[in-house]
Amino acid sequence: MSARALFHDSPERLGHPHYDVDLVSPEVPSGAAWLANCLLELGVSVWKPWGSDDRAHWLSLGGLRHRYVGGDNGWSRVLPALRDGREFAFRAQPCVRAHHAWPNAHPATRLTLLFVRDPRDALYSAWQRSRRLDAIPPEQDFVAFCSSPFFHFPISRQDHLLLFLRVWRRALDSATGHVTRFEDYRRDPIGTLLAAQRHAGIDASSQAVQAAVAASSVERLKVEDRRLQEIGVVPSTIVRGEPPGEYQRHCDDEAQRRVGSRFGDICAWLGYTPPAAAEAERRLHSREQVHAGILSALGKTGVCIDSAGWLASAIFDCAADIDFATSASTG
Repeated sequence: MSARALFHDSPERLGHPHYDVDLVSPEVPSGAAWLANCLLELGVSVWKPWGSDDRAHWLSLGGLRHRYVGGDNGWSRVLPALRDGREFAFRAQPCVRAHHAWPNAHPATRLTLLFVRDPRDALYSAWQRSRRLDAIPPEQDFVAFCSSPFFHFPISRQDHLLLFLRVWRRALDSATGHVTRFEDYRRDPIGTLLAAQRHAGIDASSQAVQAAVAASSVERLKVEDRRLQEIGVVPSTIVRGEPPGEYQRHCDDEAQRRVGSRFGDICAWLGYTPPAAAEAERRLHSREQVHAGILSALGKTGVCIDSAGWLASAIFDCAADIDFATSASTG
């Protein structure tokens, strides 16, 4: 396993020898940072968020007390709790690992919080963010974006998201896994946080929960995002704060069919409006070829893949209708 992958195996913090809880989300805008920030506000440690090296950003004050000394580094527009000079008195447990990793990529924790969003909305938000960051050609429309390869993976962005969610659905145990939906957080943030914290075994007063929600609001994020842009820390803002259902409001029927039809089983699982059905596309490559390509791409990210192990088997089963992206290299 690569040094990068191993880096996120443990917190490497005095008083927190290991992670107790995984906060998992797909690698598209989902709102998981909202829950991570609420947990920070409740005194729960979230070391190395999403694999970042934050060791120089914290000063130990002894015991479980730490001061954030990261300055204006851009992280506060995602986690506004991280204000330079702020002191935290963290709880001994839980210690949360926030990541976009696949099941079994890191040592197991006692429970998992899976944060999800309607995959069609998540892809639309990813497209809008990529446009703001000039990360894609300006002429690339939403459907073309969803059909394009996901970074170095040989499958499309929409199929990568589909496969990630399917594999995590298989991995979650009802006793140790809890699903938090973006739509529920936007509708009822206090109730959504209470459900997640109860599952994680976190005691907090109603006043503390209300304060955590207020400190993690979209409005708070927008203010911080603009501030960082004004002082030159970031070149552009990324927080739009659109309510759920954006892809339905802005995409025509054809775009909704071409993207949404892929997620019928996921929408049924997560309780989202079912997409319109579409004819199955003819597979151009064998299931074995696609499976090998996905495992190779995962290996390049540092994930240790046992070809006979659980993750490889789950990916094979969950990729039955997935083919190589049209523009991806299959060599």
